[in-house]
Amino acid sequence: MPEVFAPVRADLAGGTLDLWPLYCFHPGSLTVNVPLQSGVRLRLHPGAAPAGMIRHRAPGRPDRVLDRDHTGQDLVAAVGFHFLPGGGFEIEVLDQPPVGSGLGGSSVLAVALAKACLAVAGRRMNSRNLVAVLKDLEAGVLAAPTGVQDYYPALLRAPLALHFGPGGERVERLAVRRRWVADHLLVVFSGLSHSSGMVNWEVYRARVDGEPGVAAGLGRIAATARECRRALLLGDASAVGEAIAAEWSARRELAPAVNPPAVDAILAAGLGAGALAGKACGAGGGGSLLFWLPPWRREAVLAATLDAAGPGAHPIS
Repeated sequence: MPEVFAPVRADLAGGTLDLWPLYCFHPGSLTVNVPLQSGVRLRLHPGAAPAGMIRHRAPGRPDRVLDRDHTGQDLVAAVGFHFLPGGGFEIEVLDQPPVGSGLGGSSVLAVALAKACLAVAGRRMNSRNLVAVLKDLEAGVLAAPTGVQDYYPALLRAPLALHFGPGGERVERLAVRRRWVADHLLVVFSGLSHSSGMVNWEVYRARVDGEPGVAAGLGRIAATARECRRALLLGDASAVGEAIAAEWSARRELAPAVNPPAVDAILAAGLGAGALAGKACGAGGGGSLLFWLPPWRREAVLAATLDAAGPGAHPIS
């Protein structure tokens, strides 16, 4: 009965550029990500469902029974049957972030489930090969391009810079103290669900079509991600904040869906309470918002953002 935990991530800079072939258009692309304490925890119970079936249990949701016909529409089915083709097991989700949180929750669920399945099968896979499989499985379910920045923090549990170029990604573990990052980082779920795939697809399509404004914006995002990495390695909190603010300034111009008025109001409240920078996590449009702040302003920023967000909002980290 393997129990597995995989953390969600906060993306400080560079998101969307992990989608192929966008990073090919912007040499030097990278994403900067840190794992959070929140994530997906699940147990896998072998033999707890009939052969050829997977039972999926999650808090606050009806139990589901999945067969191989679900693999094209359901991520649990796609991942479960890929790693344990015979089915015949139950997945009990003990904890997971809100749907539409913008923290890579669906990808992290895939990571946790894959690790549990591999443990049952007595198999091991290196991180890069596992990410390649999960990315393709998730793309098949979403019927949309998928990147890799959500998977690696869940697998490696460390602050990361993912560098992109011909041949794919190179993973760099950043030599930065996790406690220092945690002291300066606040992540709040806004209560506004979103679909990162749809927001990313709007940006992706515009860039592939050669829209000049989107091309310029993604170029600025790539530059700010490089600056964010440099500032983290130097331990320069002010420079990290400047890079995050510049990243969000560029990102919010990519598409109207990235920064709806409700998100803008919450970010403004956090900045007004003393945060150095704020941005939406993931593709934007809702979900979770991150704030980079002086540690002594944490409580003030949290109170201001929860008040601006209203019911359903709560801190993630």
